[in-house]
Amino acid sequence: MKRTGLILAFVASAVAQTPAIPPLSANDVSWLFPPPAKVADLDKLIAVQDLTVPNPQDSTKRDPVWADAVFKQFIGIAASPQAQVATTQSRVGLPADAQSMDAWFVAGVRIDAGAPGLSPDIVAQFGQSPEIRLILQPITRNADGTVTVHDVAGHLIFDFLTGLDTPAQAGCLPRPKPDPVEFKTIVAELAALRTKLANGEMGNKVTTSGPMGVHPGLVDPTTASNVRVEMKAFLERHISPARLNALALMGTPSGSPAPWIFLAMRNFHAGQLPALPNGGVVPVPGPTLDGTQIAQMLGPPAVVPAPHTNNLNPITCKNAAVPTANIPIANRKGSSTSQVFANPQPPAATTQKILSLIDDPTKSHFFNTDCISCHTETRRAMAVLQSKSFPGIDPAVLPPGDYTLRNFGWSPAIDGPVQGVVTRRTAAEANAVIAFINSKILNR
Repeated sequence: MKRTGLILAFVASAVAQTPAIPPLSANDVSWLFPPPAKVADLDKLIAVQDLTVPNPQDSTKRDPVWADAVFKQFIGIAASPQAQVATTQSRVGLPADAQSMDAWFVAGVRIDAGAPGLSPDIVAQFGQSPEIRLILQPITRNADGTVTVHDVAGHLIFDFLTGLDTPAQAGCLPRPKPDPVEFKTIVAELAALRTKLANGEMGNKVTTSGPMGVHPGLVDPTTASNVRVEMKAFLERHISPARLNALALMGTPSGSPAPWIFLAMRNFHAGQLPALPNGGVVPVPGPTLDGTQIAQMLGPPAVVPAPHTNNLNPITCKNAAVPTANIPIANRKGSSTSQVFANPQPPAATTQKILSLIDDPTKSHFFNTDCISCHTETRRAMAVLQSKSFPGIDPAVLPPGDYTLRNFGWSPAIDGPVQGVVTRRTAAEANAVIAFINSKILNR
C-alpha cells in the first residue's frame, strides 16, 4: 500500500512539473492559404495531386489521396442528371481545366474534433466523427502569367474512426465512434507546429493566436516555405484514400456566373454497401429537402428548392438524407436564409434572430440546416443588417460581395481582387473545436 502511494505521489509530482501546452487558437485548426494572383504563386500552395501516401500493398509506391477513380466519379456526378436542380435545367458545369486533377489546389484545411457538431445532444444523436477537411478550388494558368481562380469549390472529408455504434433512433444511421489515439496525435502535431512558429524555428517568430485569416505562417515570407512543407507532410501522415468518406461540390452552370449550386456526395468503400460491392461515390439527398432532391441553388434571388429546415426542433438524427428516417416536411420547424433573401425582407429583428440561429453550431448543422444558409449568413448580416465587425475574424477576409458563397477559401475576382474568405459560421465552428481540444485533449 505504501509503495503504491509513493508511486502515485511520484507520478503526480512529475505531472505537476511538466510544462503545460499552451492552448490552440482558431488558426491552428483552420489553415487558409494565400490566394494566388500569378503562376509563380502556385509554388506556395499544395496541389491536391501532389498529396500522396504509401501504397498499402507495396510501400515503395505512393498513391494519390484523391484516387483517380474517385475524382472521375466526382466530376461525373456534377455533370449528371442527378445533380440537376429540381424543377430547373440548372446543374454545375465545371470549367474545362477543372476536368483535370492537376488544376485543383488546396485553398484551406479544417481540422474538426467531431462532425456534425460537438454539443452533447448532437453527439448523442450522430456520434462523433473527427475529420480533416480539404477545401479545393480549380485554377487556370493564363498565358500572361496570371491565374484565374474559378468560382468552384470541392470538399474532401477524411474521417478518423474506430467503428460504428448503434443508431440513436430506429431508422437512423449507425453512429461513428471517434479514434481518440489518432486524433490526439493530430492535436499534438498541430501544437508542435504552432510552437515551432512561436519560437522562431521556421524563420521569424510568428504567433497564430490572432483573428482568423490567411494562416500567419503562410503570410510571413521567412516562414511560408517551411510551413507549407510541414503542412503537406502533416496531411500525408494522416489522410488517405481509405479515410475519404464524403465529398461536396459548389459551382455554377457552364459559362454562367450564377446560380450557385450545392450538392453533397458519399464515398463508399468496397464492402460497405451491398448495392456497391466494389465501392463508389453517390450523391446524397439534401437533408433539409424532400428526400429525393439532391442539388440546391441560390438564384439570384431565390433559393431552389426552398429548404425545410429543422433547426428549431430538438436535435434528432432523423433527416431527409436517410430514407428510413425522413421527417415529413409538416413536422419540421426551422429557419433559413431563404427567408432573408425574400422580397420583402423580414424585419431587422427577425433577420437577426434567423442569422444568429444559423451561426450557432450547437443548434444548426448539416443535417438540419441547408448548405446555402450556412454559406450566406455572414454576407446577409453585412448586406441587410449593415454589420461591419465580426469578433475573431480578420476584416480583410470577410466576404466581399452579396453572392460570395465561400465559408473558407478564395473569393474569385467577381467583387474585386481574389481574396481569402472566412465567415462567422466558420469561426464559430473553429471556436467550438479549439474549446473541445483545449479542455479535453491538451494537457491530459
